[in-house]
Amino acid sequence: MQSRFTIDGLANARDLGGLNRADGSRTPPGVFIRAETLDRVTPSGWERLSAYGVRTVIDLRRPHERTGEIPDDVQHVNVDLDGDDQAFWAPLEADGRWGTPLYYLPHLDELPHRLTEVLRAIAAADEGAVLFHCGAGWDRTGLVAAVLLRALDVTEDAAVADYLASFSNAEAMATLHQRSFEAEERREVLARFGHTAETAFRAAYQNLDLDEWFGRTDIDPATRLAVTTWRGYATASALR
Repeated sequence: MQSRFTIDGLANARDLGGLNRADGSRTPPGVFIRAETLDRVTPSGWERLSAYGVRTVIDLRRPHERTGEIPDDVQHVNVDLDGDDQAFWAPLEADGRWGTPLYYLPHLDELPHRLTEVLRAIAAADEGAVLFHCGAGWDRTGLVAAVLLRALDVTEDAAVADYLASFSNAEAMATLHQRSFEAEERREVLARFGHTAETAFRAAYQNLDLDEWFGRTDIDPATRLAVTTWRGYATASALR
């Protein structure tokens, strides 16, 4: 069972620990936390994150989106997962796929250097838990989470459940952040492409071949080992 994780000022945060792996074990807690924007995290929320062991925050947003303050004792790394390649993004933004798992595999295929930079930041992070986030904590965060879960061969059902939690949290996010996170719009886009939220993520996860992806990137062995062992907190599994 995924670890409960409640932080004052976050509505879509969760520890990626406690998820079922194909070998029957579970992912270790306190290694990777996923979340939405940190703008509303209260002082008590930051105290809770610190007590939980969070020592590094990786912001996946584009430069113009970055907001909020991070405590001085937390390593803060900005990595633009999107980039500004209009040839890639224009069609996805035009038809709405940019806010769904339908862009995950094309992104990994056409912009591998973007994820490579994120994984290097994860490998180089200070000792302690790593929190990574974007605006909604939904799909840029979801893409990184999918890669990390595949790296430990988390079961398909467990990975899908983690992704779908963002839909369950959408109303609470809207209340907290005082804006819509377009859950229904996302579903409508997916329906136009013959998918539900579940089937879209499931298809992306099924076809996420990390062995193949690692093989065509310039990721160094130390970074690959950090990813496939969750920074040394888990045993590696056979990738696919």
